[in-house]
Amino acid sequence: MKNNTVFVKGNLKVHIRWANVTDASNIARLELNASHYENRKEPFTFTHPQFTALWENRLSDENYRTVLACGAKNLYGFLTFKNEIESGKILALYIDPLYMRLGIGKLLLQTAEQMVRMKGGSSIEVDVEVLNKGAISFYTSLQFAKVSVKLDHLIVMRKEFYNA
Repeated sequence: MKNNTVFVKGNLKVHIRWANVTDASNIARLELNASHYENRKEPFTFTHPQFTALWENRLSDENYRTVLACGAKNLYGFLTFKNEIESGKILALYIDPLYMRLGIGKLLLQTAEQMVRMKGGSSIEVDVEVLNKGAISFYTSLQFAKVSVKLDHLIVMRKEFYNA
């Protein structure tokens, strides 16, 4: 992925880039703050240092690839793939609550879709908390469909790519 900068709602300048291990603390902080909006069945019990260590491990592991949406001094959001990008499996998509509803999540998903397509993948899939009505509505608006429920609290949502 080449580094690129785009503007979203409110003329917010957003830079898209790959994450590295030095981003772990900021990613952990953002996910912990944004998780309050998920209506999780089981809330996070990690402390920031514990979550930072988890993200340091993920960012060092070849099975995870994380794309950041950032500004000059702020991390606005991130999206993490689990396993090979062409599998289209998204482990996490979080937006800083201060920057929600500005198009950052949509931008990250569009970037992910382009990456998956370039690698030969045919769909993108994400798990959403059953009670997270905002996320379900968001994904539905982007042509994701509910395909199953797992562990009684996660909805699997998928967007299939169709070539024109």
